[in-house]
Amino acid sequence: MSEKMRLFDHDGYRQRAACICIRNEHEDEILLITSRDKTSWIIPGGGIEKNESRIEAAHRELYEEAGVRGRIIRDLGIVEDTERKRRTNVFVIHVEQEYDEWDERKSYGRQRHWYQLNEALSLLKSSKQAQFEFFQRFLLTSTNYVQLIHQIKC
Repeated sequence: MSEKMRLFDHDGYRQRAACICIRNEHEDEILLITSRDKTSWIIPGGGIEKNESRIEAAHRELYEEAGVRGRIIRDLGIVEDTERKRRTNVFVIHVEQEYDEWDERKSYGRQRHWYQLNEALSLLKSSKQAQFEFFQRFLLTSTNYVQLIHQIKC
């Protein structure tokens, strides 16, 4: 991937978009992808480019990194990471199409996998603490909140 002009806000924070992907109305599993160095599983997302909306960035990043397309069903708002100076707009996307080949699978060997929520939670807590808040917001805004919390605790 070539270096692209990334967007920064008035405070110098890098503007990002990320997608929590689901594939059914129960919202009982999410899609994670391998990091570029293949050491951890992460939620797809990346920088918003100049002249690109946060929604356009979310769809672009999702296809580039995970090889999927879908429709946005919830906007979880902006999560601020003061340590890394990032502000990430997080969306919940219902995946409608999965591709066998995609940009970052070819370039970096990225993999994707659907995880039950308890597995995804464990992976994010152990390797990607910054994305844990994305996951929390996802749970708190789900219409299946009670069932999902029960699934995680079991």
